[in-house]
Amino acid sequence: MSSIFSFFRRRAETPGEELSAELTSPEERTPTMIRTPMPNSAPDLDQVISDILSELSKYLPPPEPPLPDPSVSVVRVTERTVGLGNRRGNETRGSFPVVVLKGGRLDAVIRFQLWANELGAVDNAMDELHGHLLAARDELWAAGFLSVAAEETSLAEHISNLNAWRKTSDYRVLYEFRYQDTEGAESLIARIPIAIDSEYGESTIVTDEMIRWDNEAAPVLVVRGRFSVWRLSALAFVTGTAPSGAITLMRTFDGAVGPPANYPTLTDFLAAVAGPDAPERHGQLTFSSLSDFLAAFSTADDPVTLGDWDKDGMPDSYEPSVLGLEPAIQLQGKADRLELTYQGDAFDQVAVVYLQVTQR
Repeated sequence: MSSIFSFFRRRAETPGEELSAELTSPEERTPTMIRTPMPNSAPDLDQVISDILSELSKYLPPPEPPLPDPSVSVVRVTERTVGLGNRRGNETRGSFPVVVLKGGRLDAVIRFQLWANELGAVDNAMDELHGHLLAARDELWAAGFLSVAAEETSLAEHISNLNAWRKTSDYRVLYEFRYQDTEGAESLIARIPIAIDSEYGESTIVTDEMIRWDNEAAPVLVVRGRFSVWRLSALAFVTGTAPSGAITLMRTFDGAVGPPANYPTLTDFLAAVAGPDAPERHGQLTFSSLSDFLAAFSTADDPVTLGDWDKDGMPDSYEPSVLGLEPAIQLQGKADRLELTYQGDAFDQVAVVYLQVTQR
């Protein structure tokens, strides 16, 4: 039997795929296809198939005992790729682009099986199923079905030992699932040491607006104008007791004379050093500990796993958070700088914190 209906919203198609005819709609939406969080691995395909059947079973008519229950099953399935190496892009945690977005597709033939006591009833039930699936194209798209096409519907068959009528319909579906992956990354790149090939044995270290603090080193994060700093981002792994050293956030400039002015709260600090008409160019705010410092941040996004820094045999979970600076701290020129300093050469406990300045 020829296709009764089909729908497909065009996205980045995998080369070589034969898809059903396009049916446009007033609103194109990106499907939301993750059933459960899968932060660092692809889902098992048997789970993906289970998701497909679970979603489509919602459109089955209710059971009518003593007839067999209506059912949906997989007739055949082929795995397809998404993009290059199943990569769809990157996603940030706070301001850190640490998560790789991936996905996959299953090209499957799905069979619906319906039952009724009379011939006309089973035909009507199948017609209603076709109508429900067509009307649910937006919901199916949002659930991950890029294409749904009715391919073949059987003639009603009388099952004599049950004194019942059975009818089946096969649908070709293209289903996309999505997941996240850190691709086994142990850490983020915060410093790049470079050895200069010369007779003097020179070397340098390349950094940007991000720094890593841990129990081996805690270098100062220094950024210079000309730009405005409107957010600090942190990605923190702290297990057990938090490091105890104080942390200082200072806005200053080259040639500043004397110690910086101290401010008791973040609000007071920003009132003095931030904004276009800041009265203070040489001021600082001190947090008594890392815990006190991170308490000023707000949670941003889900945790991400990176490496096993504490060597306990389990992936480390990093919590992303952000600290908005409102108004922004404006660094007017190269002489103006913002410094974030940990009181000590390294953490006194096993921990890792990445810190990044967001500018505009």
